[in-house]
Amino acid sequence: MVYMKKNFLTSAKLALSYFAFASMWVLFSDKAVELLSNNQQVYTLVQSLKGILFVVFTSLLLWGLIKKNNRYIEQANDIDYVTGLHSPYVFFRYLEQKFRNTKKDEHYVLFLLDIDNFKPVSDRIGFVKSNLFLKDIAQSINSSTVSPLFSSRVHSDGFACLIRMESESQVDMHLALIQRQFKQNSKRHGIDLTCSIGAAIYPFDGESVKQLMSSAKYALAQAKITKNTIRYHDKELAKHELQRQQMTSDLRNAIREGQIQIVFQPKYCLKDKRVAGVEVLSRWKHPEYGDISPAVFITLAEENNLCSALTELVLKQASKQLRETQLLGRAIQEVSVNLSATELNSIEDMHRIENYLKKDLDFAQYLCFEITETATLNDVEQCASLVRELKKSGVRFSIDDFGVGYTSFAIFNKLDVDEIKIDRSFIKNIAIDYRSRAITSGIVNIAKGFGIQVVAEGVETLEQLCVLEELDCELVQGFYLSRPIPIALLDRKLNNIANVIY
Repeated sequence: MVYMKKNFLTSAKLALSYFAFASMWVLFSDKAVELLSNNQQVYTLVQSLKGILFVVFTSLLLWGLIKKNNRYIEQANDIDYVTGLHSPYVFFRYLEQKFRNTKKDEHYVLFLLDIDNFKPVSDRIGFVKSNLFLKDIAQSINSSTVSPLFSSRVHSDGFACLIRMESESQVDMHLALIQRQFKQNSKRHGIDLTCSIGAAIYPFDGESVKQLMSSAKYALAQAKITKNTIRYHDKELAKHELQRQQMTSDLRNAIREGQIQIVFQPKYCLKDKRVAGVEVLSRWKHPEYGDISPAVFITLAEENNLCSALTELVLKQASKQLRETQLLGRAIQEVSVNLSATELNSIEDMHRIENYLKKDLDFAQYLCFEITETATLNDVEQCASLVRELKKSGVRFSIDDFGVGYTSFAIFNKLDVDEIKIDRSFIKNIAIDYRSRAITSGIVNIAKGFGIQVVAEGVETLEQLCVLEELDCELVQGFYLSRPIPIALLDRKLNNIANVIY
C-alpha cells in the first residue's frame, strides 16, 4: 500500500512537471519567435524548427523515463518481493556463471526445500501471515555460516540454495540445521508444518544446471514420499525411476495403439467335464524388453490411471475374437475379465466401462467382472451402487482370490456378487492338508447357501481335482486343465469332440 501511494505521488509530480514545462515552452517560445522577425516565411520556418525541437526534447525525455522504469522493473524482478531472495531467473543465471568458472576440485551442493502440505495451512492462516512465515524461512536459509551461498524462492512454497561443499559432514549438518530452524519458525508462528529437502552434488549428479536441477528435483520427490525428510540424489534409483516413467509412456502408447494382446484360460464345469467359460488375461510384449509380466504392467496401469482404458481394450478384443470364431454363446457361456479396485473406486472409470457396454449389449450378457483387492475399496456403498448399475446390462460379478487378506463373507452383504474364486493358496495343499480341505469345504457350502457360484483356481494336479469334485465344487480352473491360450488354440480346443477334462 505504501509503495503504491509513493508510486502515485511520483507519477503525479512527473505529470505536473511536464505540464508546467510544456505550457511555459508553448507560451514563451511563441513570444520569442514573434520578436525574432516580422517576415512570414522566417516566422513559419522558426515555428517548424521549434516544433521539431520540442518533439526531439520530449522524445529524449520519454526515452529516459522508459529506460529508468525498465531498470526499476528489472531490479524488482531480480528480487522476490515476499522473501527478499533472488528470483529464479537470477538464481539460474548465477548457477550458469558459477559452473562455467568452477575449478576441478570444487564441489557444490544444490538443495531444494519444499514445505509439506502448505496450501491448506496457508488458506487457513491467511495471505499476510503466510508471507511472514515464508520470509522467516527465507532468512533462516540465507543466514547460514556456509559460504559461498546463493538462494532463491523458486515457487510459492519452494526454495533453492547453492552452497560450496567442503565435506559431506558439513553439508549434512547444514541441511539438518535448516530443517531444525524450519521447525522452530513453524512453532513460533503457531502452525504445525514440516519440510522436505532434496539435494544434488555438483558435478557428480549433474555437470550442467539443467542436469543438477533435475537430480535435486528427483531427490526432493523421494523426500516428499515420506515427508519431513532429507534425501540425496541416488543415480541408481533415478535410473530405475526413469525406466519406470518410460515404461509407463510405452504402456500408454501400447494401450492406445491396441498392442496389448489377450489370451483365454478356460474354466471347466466339474459336473459334465466341459468348458463353461473363459477368463480373459492381458499380455504385453515390449519391443525392447520382450514379455512384461502382468504384475508389472497392471501395477503401472493402476498407478497412472490407465486401468479403464486397458479394460476397455480387453473387452473390445475379447468380444471381437470370440465373435469371429463363433464361440460366444455356443461353446462359451461366460467371459470373465478382471476389474481393478482402482476402477471401482473411480466413478469416471466405471461410467466409461458402462458406456462401452451400452454399445455392446450382446456381449455384456456373457460378461463377468472379477473384482480384485476388495479390501482397498474406498467407498463400498458407492461401489455397490455402481455394481447394481452394471448388472442392469446383464453383467455378472465375481470376487477373485477369495479367502485371503481381508476378503470375507461379510462382503456378500455389501456387494451383490454372483461368484467367488477360492484363492489358489487353499487349493495348493488341498490333497495333503486337512486344514486347506476343511476351509475350502466351508467356503463351498456357505457360498452355496448364499446362492453363489464357486470356482477353484490354481488347480495343478489330478489329486486336487478329485478332492474338489468330492467337495462338490462347481467350477475349476488351472494349469492342469489348461494354460492361458490364444484364440486360435482355444477355437481348436473347443471344436474337438473329445474336449473333456479327463
